[in-house]
Formats: sequence, structure tokens, C-alpha cells
Amino acid sequence: MENKQEFMNNISFEELNLRHINLIINLKNNVYSSLFYKMAIIRTFDDFKIFINVLENIKNKCFIAIKKNKIIGFLFTYPLNEKKTCIKINTPKFIDSKLTETSRKLMLELIRKSIIKTDLKTSSWIINAEINNLELISCARELGFQPLQELKIWKRNINKNNNYNNTFDQNKLNNFERIEKSNIQKVLNFVRSNESIIIRNILDFNQKDIYKRNDKFCGSLIIDKEILFTIIKDNNYIDENVYSFTRAIFWDERITLILEDTLENIFKNNSESLLKTNSDDKELSLLLNNLDFFEVRSELILVRNNLIKRELKSTNKINNSIESILEKINPQGNPFPSPFPIIKR
Repeated sequence: MENKQEFMNNISFEELNLRHINLIINLKNNVYSSLFYKMAIIRTFDDFKIFINVLENIKNKCFIAIKKNKIIGFLFTYPLNEKKTCIKINTPKFIDSKLTETSRKLMLELIRKSIIKTDLKTSSWIINAEINNLELISCARELGFQPLQELKIWKRNINKNNNYNNTFDQNKLNNFERIEKSNIQKVLNFVRSNESIIIRNILDFNQKDIYKRNDKFCGSLIIDKEILFTIIKDNNYIDENVYSFTRAIFWDERITLILEDTLENIFKNNSESLLKTNSDDKELSLLLNNLDFFEVRSELILVRNNLIKRELKSTNKINNSIESILEKINPQGNPFPSPFPIIKR
């Protein structure tokens, strides 16, 4: 016979919720069933409110295309910065492979809807398009996105005899400092200072953004209190583990050895990780080739921003040339992405 302790050990205590509906249905004594249903519904709605508040803070969204009560396509959007002013639009996906003839129209409308349905706080949208995805690039350009930067995505060639030593010596990374509270502002300043003023203003990173992109492999090479390069996680990708490399404008030979050891430390733990670099960085591309990395793909960053749109609406700017508007927005003269208006349908 079961004693009291065994009896108590076999009991779990949970707050009543609609997930317990089978238990309510199976009650032999129905006196309390109506009360149970009421309390279960109340608790479930409380859970929904918490869930919705979390989603509101995160701003992750999924837009779908429906035909005959079936989902035929979708895309995800999510903020790239803590202020939620910059939204990443992922490449639209199609569930039905027979949609090739209408895929462009579906892609265009999914992207259009994702822009329309963002709140007033949002001022920028970013799309990472593979360089050979002409359909996506064409749709983005039609909706006012402008090409901003070309990137390379690299992977380590694991088929060559470059297996990593599982007992990696961390002392090799003496000058490579992990990102911590003591240096996070310095890392933020370095990353921002080595971006174009356009990207800097669009991404609008703060310390929390750097912290979210930090893990045990991230950090900076610091020599004589000077940062030579930084590696952080890249949140542009949902289903890939991508690290972003940033270095100063001028190549420093001190980078070579430490970078090799840093990449060894990353890729010995996860050979499927990827590294993102600027396509214009010829010195780094050469070094990565020598380290048995190969280019997985090239991507084009396309950006849509509301800043010029607001400028064009100003009465005293309407007759000015686009070049003069750009000069006032960006004194350095970089071509800021200029959107066309999205037409609501």
C-alpha cells in the first residue's frame, strides 16, 4: 500500500490552464467543471497577455500568403537593433514549388506588406540578397531599396588536413580580449568608426546591441590599447551561425597570426560556422584563402530608409536636386538609400 510520502511524490502541482481540458472532461464529479472551465480560460488569457507583451517588445513578425485556405509563402522580419528602428526582412520562402510563374508577385507583396505593417518607430529596412538572386534584388529595388554594400560569406574547408587540436592553447590569444563590461563601449566605438556613416546611422547600435552579439568566441585584438580587429556574432541570420569581422581601415600585419588562432578557436568547436567579411577587403580575402577558407556566397545589402522621403516632402526641398539633399543629410557625400513610396493595396 502506498504510504503518505509516496503518495505526495506522485502528485504534481500546476496552475489550471486550457491544456488541462482533457482532465476536466474526464472528471467523474461534474459539480466543479464549470468553475474549472472558467478559471482555465482566465489563466490561459493571462498567459496570452504575457506572450503578446513579449512579442510586442521583440517585434518579430511572420507574414504569410494564403490561397484556398493554405499557406503558400511566408517571410520573417525582426529588429536588428535595440531601438527597433531597423528591421531585417528575410528572403521570402514559398512552400509550393509550382509557384514559379507567380513567385515574383508574391515576393513583392510579402515584402510590401512587411513594410506597411511596421510601426512609426521603424525608419529603416534591410534585405540581405544573394548576389545571384536577381528576382529578390529586382523586387527590393522596385520597393525603393538601394544597394549599399557587398559581403562575402566564408566557410572553412573541412576536407583538407586542417583538423583542429581539441586541446587548443588559449594562451595563443593573449592579446585577444573577450567582450566585457569594461571594454564594450570601446568595442562599440571601434565597430561604429569602421562603418560608413550610412550604415552607422541605419543600424544605430548601442552597448546592448553589441552585448546581444557576444559569445565565448567573440572579442577584439587589442595591442597597446588599440583595437586591430573585432569579431562578433551576426544577427542577420536565423538558421546559420555567422561571425562578423571588422577591422580598421589599414591592414596591420599583427592581425595575421592572432586571427589565424582566433578562427581556429571558433571553428574547432563548430565547423559549420560562417565568417562574414566586406567584399572590398582584398587583404583579408587573401589571408582566408591561405587558411583554407572558401567563399560560400556573396550577398548584397539592400536598404530602404525614410529619411530622404521626409526630406522630399519639405516644401523648400521639393525643387532641389537629389544630390543637394544627399549632401545635407550626409556631409561626407555618401549616397544614402532613397525609397520610393509604398502603395497600400
